[in-house]
Amino acid sequence: MTTSGTVGDTVITTQSLIDHGARRCGKFAETLTVEQVNASKQNLYYLLSNLANRGIQFWCVEQTVVGMKALQYVYDLPVGTVDVRNVLYRKTMRPSGSYTSSAGGTVSNAFDENTDTICTQTSPNGNIAVQYTVDTYVTMVGLLPGTSSTVNLIIEYSSDGSTWSTLKNPGSTVLVDNEWTWFIIEPGVSVEYYRVRAVSGTLVMREVYFGTTVTDIPMARLNQDDYTNLPNRNFPSNQPLQFWFDRKLDPQVYLWPVPNNSFVQMVFWRQRQIQDVGALKDSIEVPQRWFPAIQAMLAHAMSLELPDVQENRILLLEKYAKEALYDVEQEERDKSPIYFAPNISPYTR
Repeated sequence: MTTSGTVGDTVITTQSLIDHGARRCGKFAETLTVEQVNASKQNLYYLLSNLANRGIQFWCVEQTVVGMKALQYVYDLPVGTVDVRNVLYRKTMRPSGSYTSSAGGTVSNAFDENTDTICTQTSPNGNIAVQYTVDTYVTMVGLLPGTSSTVNLIIEYSSDGSTWSTLKNPGSTVLVDNEWTWFIIEPGVSVEYYRVRAVSGTLVMREVYFGTTVTDIPMARLNQDDYTNLPNRNFPSNQPLQFWFDRKLDPQVYLWPVPNNSFVQMVFWRQRQIQDVGALKDSIEVPQRWFPAIQAMLAHAMSLELPDVQENRILLLEKYAKEALYDVEQEERDKSPIYFAPNISPYTR
């Protein structure tokens, strides 16, 4: 028996989903007007957006690192954030080394833990490098720019200081003055030399941070009442212990106590919306196992708007959509073991 020998290579475009939806409604795909195609595309957007209301889509859970600033307690979250699942306070060790700048500037300013001093390189496409005395495993790289700009960045490592290899390639990066941009290095390497290089653009840095050992401490979640009832919401501390997630149009996280250290991070695992539908030639951002359910739900949504679709067909499409969605949601789980530890001591003393 001959099989394709491939898995996941079949591309289902937005146009294909709409065409199949039309046929399930008893229509020829080529008879759809531009208005009907656009309406079907919007229906696809609606149903993908609504999935966030039904539970967690595990492929839409992402790890994000936000650099804290001293005495700042409100932090914006990325667009499309639905919820935060875990929020951690992170500290990273910053071993000392020898520092160089290939394009001028006072390189010590980028490593002095003073956010008011700036290393301004005098020519583009330069790099800022560190050399350690022993092989060092870097897990985090942070940049605190001294000006707002867009720079094409690459993070590199070397065992001898002359031959460099790519550690991470962020590419075109928008840097905002006095706001941290952090990069998680996975997997890392253990070498003596690291550098941040501008492929295009000029490096103007308040701080360049190569972090090694990471310590993560969970923060507890507060509801709105508990947060607003705190007697002193501006109370400063080296380590925030709790957070409130404000689910507004542009979601934000409020920390308490207020951090007073600009060299620590907040790491959160956030649930985000599925990506926008995009062009008709594009595919949608769902795993292969979800396509039958998405197709069934789109066909039912289209049947409610296309003209002259028989009522019994609409009911049949609704039945198929509910069954397909039920099947796929039952499988949308991480299958990790669950441990229950009942405590009946209050009833047995």
